[in-house]
Amino acid sequence: MPAEKAPDFCLPALDGNKVCLKDLRGKVIFLSFWVTWCPACQADLPRKEIFARSLDSSRFSFFTINVTGREADPRQVKPFIREHGYLFPVLLDEGRSTYDAYGLTSVPASVLIDPEGNIVGRYDERTPFIEIVDAIGHLLDR
Repeated sequence: MPAEKAPDFCLPALDGNKVCLKDLRGKVIFLSFWVTWCPACQADLPRKEIFARSLDSSRFSFFTINVTGREADPRQVKPFIREHGYLFPVLLDEGRSTYDAYGLTSVPASVLIDPEGNIVGRYDERTPFIEIVDAIGHLLDR
């Protein structure tokens, strides 16, 4: 079965930069999709922040993507991030375009992409975080 290529995107970040998936080729990439009103997202983000800070950024990239098309008020994203003291990069989906391109149906949802740009895992809130950590570890050990 052929590998499933990750759909490319170029999204604005809260810090004003733009992030394009094609520019990250060669790294293991972990994307975490979320919204501010979601209790499971609120429980999920702190552990992902701690985990992502512990990895070698020359080989691994972690981005959260706020699904603005599912937000009640997208203007609340920046205050939410500031209030919780998160340091991870936050990208802003163009409505639901990236979320839909990755075939996601719930939040939180995460996608793991290998260094060749292939999707190697999709995860929802029912996936134990240790399973995701294990999959990332296997990709980094290659």
